Amino acid sequence: MRKHLLQLLPALFLFLTARGQKPEDMLTRWSERSPIEKTYLHFDRDNYLAGETAWFKAYLYSDYQPDTISTSLYVELLNESAVVISRKVLPVFLGGTSGQFELPDSLSTGSYLVRAYTSTMLNGNADFIYKRSLFIYGKKAQALRPGEKMTRLEFFPEGGNFVNGLSTTIAFKATDENGLPLVVSGQVKNESGKELASFSSYHDGMGMFELTPAGNEKYFVTLSGDPAAKKYPLAGQTDKGIGLTIIPHPQGNFFELHQRTDDPAFQVAYMIGQMQHHIVFRQDFKGAKEELQGVINTKNLHSGILQVTFFNKDGLPLAERLCFVNNKEYIQPAELVTDTVNFSGKAKNRFSIVLKDTVSGSLSVSITDPEYQLLPSRQENIYSGLLLTADLKGYVHNPAYYFSADNDSVQMALDLVMMTNGWRRFKWTDLSKNGPPAASNKDLSYITLAGKVTLRDVKKPFAEKPLLLLIINADSTQSMQLVSTDKQGQFRLDSMLFFGTARVLFSDIRGKKNQYIDVNLSSDSLTRLFMLPAVEKLPPSVSETQIAGSESRLAYDYDAIVKASGTMLEGVTVKVRKKTLQEQMEEKYVSGMFSGDANKTIDLVNSNEADTYQNIYDYLLTKVPGIDVTNDGATYVVYYRQSASASSMGPIPMILYLNEIETDASVIATIPANQVAMVKVFSSFAGAVGNGAGGVLAIYTKKDADITSLAGSAEMLKYKGYSVVKEFYAPDYTAGKAPLDRSDTRITLDWRPDIFVNHINPRIPLTFYNTDRTKQFRVVVEGMTTNGKMIFIEKLISPGKRSF
Repeated sequence: MRKHLLQLLPALFLFLTARGQKPEDMLTRWSERSPIEKTYLHFDRDNYLAGETAWFKAYLYSDYQPDTISTSLYVELLNESAVVISRKVLPVFLGGTSGQFELPDSLSTGSYLVRAYTSTMLNGNADFIYKRSLFIYGKKAQALRPGEKMTRLEFFPEGGNFVNGLSTTIAFKATDENGLPLVVSGQVKNESGKELASFSSYHDGMGMFELTPAGNEKYFVTLSGDPAAKKYPLAGQTDKGIGLTIIPHPQGNFFELHQRTDDPAFQVAYMIGQMQHHIVFRQDFKGAKEELQGVINTKNLHSGILQVTFFNKDGLPLAERLCFVNNKEYIQPAELVTDTVNFSGKAKNRFSIVLKDTVSGSLSVSITDPEYQLLPSRQENIYSGLLLTADLKGYVHNPAYYFSADNDSVQMALDLVMMTNGWRRFKWTDLSKNGPPAASNKDLSYITLAGKVTLRDVKKPFAEKPLLLLIINADSTQSMQLVSTDKQGQFRLDSMLFFGTARVLFSDIRGKKNQYIDVNLSSDSLTRLFMLPAVEKLPPSVSETQIAGSESRLAYDYDAIVKASGTMLEGVTVKVRKKTLQEQMEEKYVSGMFSGDANKTIDLVNSNEADTYQNIYDYLLTKVPGIDVTNDGATYVVYYRQSASASSMGPIPMILYLNEIETDASVIATIPANQVAMVKVFSSFAGAVGNGAGGVLAIYTKKDADITSLAGSAEMLKYKGYSVVKEFYAPDYTAGKAPLDRSDTRITLDWRPDIFVNHINPRIPLTFYNTDRTKQFRVVVEGMTTNGKMIFIEKLISPGKRSF
């Protein structure tokens, strides 16, 4: 019995400790274990044509700094049926990355969803991954029957309580069947039909009214101009709870609390303010007072959403309110200077981005033709993306508006967003009941190659032995890594970086002792799939009216794209002399001075006679007269046609090249002979130091289709690396660098996703060429410094008008 009691004591202690934890302590523990991560995507445009490329730059943000937690970003494009039609996996450096979606010309016209996330963003609440709508004009979509017109009206009592006898501010939000805001007005009535208050929406379907509920009376709202006089009921009131009012104040926010003193369970003991899961203040209240007032000073806080919660003495939340703090400390001052503006066809333009103070960071720039933009200005920017919508689950219409000015009307509209958005990153009751969510997803530090190597047939571990990894990238460039297996034959190599589908050659390199091996890779560290929440359809990014106003222009350009992609050349018969196998090999592998005549050229692609040798040196000793290789166990030296010399230097070794890069002989010795495509032997070589007095040996490894089967102690596996990132093409019409007679109808004139700066008062020049038809330029500059400040410029440049 005593033994069982001792076993129960630690568990009981842990239970009591968890039960006794304060809410703020649990939140702090969660923040330390799993910091909040956000991402924002700067696209070169807001709408596209099917067949074009959508370019984007991603900025990652955590704890008010560029995110250094994650190394890989997943960006997906989904159609209206929530099917992923394109997925990009991109490496993150210094809190940023860039990529593109190649949009098939077969896409139908409509709104598509872009979502972006890292593996660690999915810890906690995956509903807060980045999402935005992207309009693509393409094939005519099948006509849908128009849905039933409807109005949705939601009510949000301030603080979350609608208490009898306490005056309550009730915010409302009106939306249509697509989730877009509606302008409404109406009346608040009781059951007998008596009008108690009237209201009208203030901004984007949002507004507020005051009401003091009494007893068991029910209340409802009717909208003006509604012939059906539909009744929208208010949420049922309660007899217990507290009333909360928070209004703007020169120092931050003024709060006023009303509570009853007859029930300690509904008396406020303290309040907490948290931002990004960090407790930024706590204030205790002493004594039971019916009314509490005070000022929440936010002047020294970071900008963003502040969650203010009022608790009783047992740590149960009684009321809560979101407030927005905008101290503008996040702004990095920047200016766009138009040095040369020329709207003539294919004319050269020169702008400059001027930054103040010492700036270190990165930025992205898009220059587009605004005639083909469906919206008058961008609905989202880096400010709204990282400071506002990233912390709200619900849809916010035109969030960029709330950062467009500092006047009272914009601030009031933003406060309505705080009152009408009931979704936040967590609920205190869930945190107290269940504790912080488990951090089940971990970032695996770029690409990790791991697995187990066994001896072929016997399946025993290839234990505690050196293993060579030859990585052949999609572009045929190669790299080598040397690892050692452990006692179980396991190996692991992380922090690797390659793009596209690479081939990885695993090889035993112990010379005559090497053995046949099999390699079993562990689960894919990069292109894995995650459990994501169900896709909630976002409201359309553009209206039917906006599409109709530009449809003729969009249709004309889309038709040109389809015709261009479908153009076929007529059959042409060309008679040429067939090249010899050696000429084909030279053309495929050799360039520059290496293409000259050699003393001996050996083709090993069309011959397998080297496959039985451990390395290429063993093969060359039998094939090339005059070659001599010395090896002291670690170092190789290769000589060619050397004899006794009176020189004090003694015999002169050959200079060795691997794929035309000067390489140490010991490195070449690790490459299996069956992976060598060609060998060229030169007695002298003009490209080498001293003309290669000891001779030159040029070795080329196999690439592309020449890599077929592997013999002996090696195995070749394929691995899908990061998505290939393309380079944006912008023509240069300087002195014939691009044809002047070719039609230029680009909509994006310039896209520069990776401008890095580290200077005092830097001035960044931008030079680009106009198209044949563009008469205005829209310039958008976004970026982030290494200390977390954000850069944002949006300007419309047209004849006689330089900004808006």
